[in-house]
Amino acid sequence: MIEQMRKYSFVLYHLDYESFLTKLQRLGVLHIIKNTDAKSDNLTKNLRLVADYSETVKLLKKLNSEAEKIAVPLPTKALLNKIHNAREEREKILRHEELIKKQIKDLNPWGHFDYALLERITENGIRIDFHSCLKNHFKTEWQQQYPVQIINEKSGILYFIVLYTDESPKLEADTFSFHHHTLQEFETDLTNTEQKIKDIDQFLSDISPAAIDLFETEIRHLIEEYDFEDAAHQAIPEAENHVRVLNGWIPVTMEKELIDFLKREGVIHFAEKGKTGDNPPIKLRNNYFSRLFEPISKMYMLPYYNEFDLTPFFAPFFMLFFGFCNADMAYGVILILLGLFLRHRAKNQMMRDYMMLIVIFGAASILMGAIVGSVLGYDLKKMALIGDRIIIRNNDQIFNFALLLGVVQILFGVMINSIKLMRQSGFRHGISGIGIFIFLGSLSVMGAKLLGADTSSLDAYTKYPMYAGLFLILFFNAPGKNPIINVLGGIWLLYNVVTGFFGDILSYIRLFALGVSSAILGFVVNSIGAQMLGIPIAGPVIFLIFMLFGHGLNLALGALSGFVHPMRLTFVEFFKNAGFNGPGLQYKPFGKKLSN
Repeated sequence: MIEQMRKYSFVLYHLDYESFLTKLQRLGVLHIIKNTDAKSDNLTKNLRLVADYSETVKLLKKLNSEAEKIAVPLPTKALLNKIHNAREEREKILRHEELIKKQIKDLNPWGHFDYALLERITENGIRIDFHSCLKNHFKTEWQQQYPVQIINEKSGILYFIVLYTDESPKLEADTFSFHHHTLQEFETDLTNTEQKIKDIDQFLSDISPAAIDLFETEIRHLIEEYDFEDAAHQAIPEAENHVRVLNGWIPVTMEKELIDFLKREGVIHFAEKGKTGDNPPIKLRNNYFSRLFEPISKMYMLPYYNEFDLTPFFAPFFMLFFGFCNADMAYGVILILLGLFLRHRAKNQMMRDYMMLIVIFGAASILMGAIVGSVLGYDLKKMALIGDRIIIRNNDQIFNFALLLGVVQILFGVMINSIKLMRQSGFRHGISGIGIFIFLGSLSVMGAKLLGADTSSLDAYTKYPMYAGLFLILFFNAPGKNPIINVLGGIWLLYNVVTGFFGDILSYIRLFALGVSSAILGFVVNSIGAQMLGIPIAGPVIFLIFMLFGHGLNLALGALSGFVHPMRLTFVEFFKNAGFNGPGLQYKPFGKKLSN
């Protein structure tokens, strides 16, 4: 649900304004209403610094250093500059290393030789050309015509020299010109270069734990400074700049804390109930189960203030959809164990909540695995003791079950939209929504017969709610308007409802496809693995490795698709039928940034 907001306006003497902001920031409950997005040079500088520190922290964390935290004698900014210099030096050395390696690669086929001897030979009037060509392009007559010596053969290329005294022989081969340095010099340079890179890496690794702590603290400090200065610009000057008027929002549940503070400080203030037209910020407040799914809601967008928070409504469906895509009890157990382990290792509450979500997805996989009778790709329906208790027994039933879940979620969304319209605009504005619900429900019952469901006891009555739904759609889609306009608008609405409904329902077939494909992959892994058991001696070991790899890959693919596709069904099909509108403004209180 969306927390109710109250708007506060504070009237302050200009000399008391900064002191008030300092105490307000310490309180950390008010979402300040912005009056300007202009940024001073200092704000811009702070933003750049935050980005700089954040990027460096991200890089240092990738090092995964296990070094002990050391005392750093440098100021934080000086340490940042030193790390920047080290990184720039490293990049420069890496480019040099790449160049050296290329030169070594060029010289390597010719091996180590005495450059001084080469000069002495040249001084005695004998010249040497260095050539290379493909082995099959080398002509044997060259050896008969000139003093040719093959030096090396590498990767199908011949490296050879030709000695001459007068004119250089014209051979159909590439001519190689030597660098100013010998191969030995380049190899020595490479060794020194690699040592420099190691020294820099060691420095970054050693300094990493201390630097991350210092930089994260500095980031929080800079953000607080930024927030404070930005807040200082948001007040409206009045009375020839002697008075500041600051506006902000606070959740009603936190209001008492603010009121006590204002009484202590003796601040003149006014309060009013949040109105949709003022665009109050959005703060979601749900129970523990629904709160775990809030990050998924925020991945799309927050709702407007007068909308419904759809998180608690889609959360059970999302969980079931994930289980549908990974309907296997063994996979569910693995996910639960993995989630609990990672939750135990998680360092902050946000990560612990994410891991708990994995545990819930695992529970859903166990539930759906029990319904379809699957454990590690094996079919429980073939087991004598429990086979008869499996609810869903074939692919047709899985297909129908996917469509049934779709129908239920879409109708649920339609009803939510109808109730929302009644709350926002009055009862009669939600009547057509009820009509859509009744009409689509009737169509769904009729359609179920085509899929093999026994609806004979309802056949004689289904048409009556359908007619009632049609009546409500045609005559109540635009309350307060001319009946003719209502009918015409109702026809257009009916067209959209029917075409949209069937399109949305078909989208839920993806659940069937993903669930069945996961089961088939598990079955294939088991079949291939069983054949490996026949391998003498090493068979059981190979079987175990293959089963771990095969089912691990199947589970990873299922988990990915089990998250992505339910997200699509939620954001597209469900949100559309529930009449979701956004984006709402996120509630961001002006306060101190706490470390995790």
